[in-house]
Order: sequence, then structure tokens, then C-alpha cells
Amino acid sequence: MYFLFIKIVDINYKEDVTMALESVGITKASYIESWNLEKSLSDEITLFTGFFQRENRGQQVIITALAEDKEQVKRLLDTLRVAGLDIDNSEILRLLLMPVSLAFDWDLGLKEF
Repeated sequence: MYFLFIKIVDINYKEDVTMALESVGITKASYIESWNLEKSLSDEITLFTGFFQRENRGQQVIITALAEDKEQVKRLLDTLRVAGLDIDNSEILRLLLMPVSLAFDWDLGLKEF
């Protein structure tokens, strides 16, 4: 089992990513709206406030979920490519996959991996 962390940098693609997750069987995900700290801080400098308007002003989305295996996540990336997202050449998302050593919830119970 793996912990999947996805940061959607371009929120115009958040529906595409959530649909791709469902299509590869990754469910029970958490969806958190967030802000890019670097962009937020640069927007706070009062000298430049109002001069530059960034689209979405650093808004991003964090999705966390459990994945069964690495192949499931590779299928997720392939699904996004097939859907026409240029994830290899555009700043759309960042994905991290980390092995889980211990997990607990009401459905799984306590499991060691």
C-alpha cells in the first residue's frame, strides 16, 4: 500500500485529475484547497499589490489518497496523458508516492506492511 500525494498546480485541471483517480480505482481521497506560499507572499508585497494580476493568484489543490500499488499510479498518469493533459511539459501537477508501513481505519483495521 502507498500514500499518494498530488498537488494540482493548475486548478483548471482539477476535474480531470479527480476523474482519472476514479477511473483507476483510487477512491476515498481527500481534497484540500490551498495556496502556493511563494506566490501568496509575493502578492503580499504592498508596493506591487494591484499591478500584477496572476490567474488564480497561487491557488492550488492538494489531493491525498491510498493507492494499492505503483502500477495503479502509473495508470493514473497514463490516463491523464490520454485525456490530453500535457503533464510532462507543463506545470499542471506534482505527484509523490510513498510506501506505507502501518495503516488503520475502520474498513481496513490495523495493517502492517
